[in-house]
Amino acid sequence: MKFSNRIVTLPLWAILYFVFGYASHKINGPFSATGYIWLPAGVTVAAFMLAPARRWVALGLAFLAAQMLLGVVEGRDAFRMLLFSLDEIGFAALAVALVHMMRFSLEGLAFLRGLLVAALVSSVGGAVFGAGWFWLFLDVPFWATAKVWAAADFVGVLIVTPVFAGWARFSAARSGGRRRGEFLAGIAALLAVLVTTAAVFDGRRIVQLSLDVAYALTYIPLFFVAIGALLLGGRGGSVAVALLSALVLLNTAQGDGPFADTAVYHGNSLLVAQLYLAVAAVLTLLISTLRTSREQLHEAAASRQNDVELALAASGQLVYNLDPHSGRLRWSGSVEQAFGVVESAFATLDDVLACVHPDDRAEVRRRWLRESDGEARGDLTFRLLLPLGATTTVVDMSGPLLDGDDSVALIAGAWRIVASHDTEGRRAA
Repeated sequence: MKFSNRIVTLPLWAILYFVFGYASHKINGPFSATGYIWLPAGVTVAAFMLAPARRWVALGLAFLAAQMLLGVVEGRDAFRMLLFSLDEIGFAALAVALVHMMRFSLEGLAFLRGLLVAALVSSVGGAVFGAGWFWLFLDVPFWATAKVWAAADFVGVLIVTPVFAGWARFSAARSGGRRRGEFLAGIAALLAVLVTTAAVFDGRRIVQLSLDVAYALTYIPLFFVAIGALLLGGRGGSVAVALLSALVLLNTAQGDGPFADTAVYHGNSLLVAQLYLAVAAVLTLLISTLRTSREQLHEAAASRQNDVELALAASGQLVYNLDPHSGRLRWSGSVEQAFGVVESAFATLDDVLACVHPDDRAEVRRRWLRESDGEARGDLTFRLLLPLGATTTVVDMSGPLLDGDDSVALIAGAWRIVASHDTEGRRAA
């Protein structure tokens, strides 16, 4: 099964590389040294991030074949395509290798840090090598070529890689996952991204507006992208950025939208669009990272709480916090399972004292409400009178937590159930 998956995966990555490369060239239009858009940079980084190192050679060969085929289709020089392939694919692999040397994960801050490092290393490294070759052998200006090359690769990684990385670890939601209303609101945010981006970047729709107003309107799609990331997480945010990028690049390449209206030439408008999309991608990554970190904290806290509840239930114990000023009690463990009453029946000090055996009530009250005398407290055994005439013997293990003025701020303790009797007249052996 693993071998068959590998056979399918390699051609799939190659097809994705070819399709994104062909689309990038169509958006760029005619160019000599480097294009302003290069989305396959995100495909290569995503593939190396998701695949084990032992498969990188096969991936590199698949990408090389896709790039050479792209050169054949577009009638480009084969030797230049070979050098370009080795440059782009090699630096992408090097960048991901450096990321793996750090603490890397496909989630949280580790993914954001790894993605930025990979994007920076692959884009700058590839740009320096490629622009240097054009400068040495074709007398093409180095800096003008390098800055465009680096920008194209950097934004390509930020836009494309999160989509593949997010959906590669997709699993169907189980019960108790994202609420339906939240999910539907997230879908509505994605639709709003499409509508607002089409409205703002289609020159025919904003022709009546001044350029200043048109530029101000570009913030509206960013708002809905952020909402999508908040409601749908990293996957939804990456999809929102992908939708935004497709519409912005296509319209800008056609000469529509505020970026095209202010550009001196076609390439400059695409560079401005790239900057806009880079900001959108980083903003979305930050939002989804913070959301993921929060969800992980909640899951860890819920897991620890569940472990505590199971341990308390297995040992026949309850843990409580008592606020001596308000008399409110907060329980950990199942009060209902231990005593057959709902937790709200033991919500206050008066509720508990009402169930304590009359012979033990005064001693329990003194134990909880006396001021701290600085001495260690021993355990206290007392009886609870429960519904249906049952009597339960409980051992209280507790102590006060003090404020800075040595007054009691909180009483923390645990109850251990010693024995339960059908009638209060029977005693534990």
